[in-house]
Amino acid sequence: MAKAARELQQALSKMVCSVEWLEDEGLLRFRGKIYVLQNLDLRRRVVLLCHDIKVARHPGRWKTLELVSRNYWWPQMSRYIGQYVSTCDLCLRTKLIRQAPVGELHPLWIPDLRWDTLSVDFIMELPLSSGHDAVMTVVDSVSKRAHFIPTHMTMTAEGAARLFLYQV
Repeated sequence: MAKAARELQQALSKMVCSVEWLEDEGLLRFRGKIYVLQNLDLRRRVVLLCHDIKVARHPGRWKTLELVSRNYWWPQMSRYIGQYVSTCDLCLRTKLIRQAPVGELHPLWIPDLRWDTLSVDFIMELPLSSGHDAVMTVVDSVSKRAHFIPTHMTMTAEGAARLFLYQV
């Protein structure tokens, strides 16, 4: 009890009122609740009893705080419980993230005519084959027909336009 009183004097900046504190059966009580010493293992076990047991079913920060504060008290208890719950492995893996839906899905526009919409891509840094080390791919989005044009990695935008014009 003396250790708890010394700990409280260091932790609290206000003067401790003796009416709020009571010794009962070797336990120090603050406003009727058991004071938990500044022992991380002891505080962790108290929170574990109210958060991790099967009956509680990992209730979250505020419900765990309510369950712990029914019988126990220590300075900055809410902060400690918040950190405990936010790092609980099972909660992180199973609880849903509660946020607004991202938005509705809309179908992509489908072109009416073949070769109306094309995609162009370059496959670079290939092994040399017949003097070429890259491939320009042109794909029609409707028919999925593709043209593969051998080229060089040093191709410029003007050279790519010429390849497209003459090959496709």
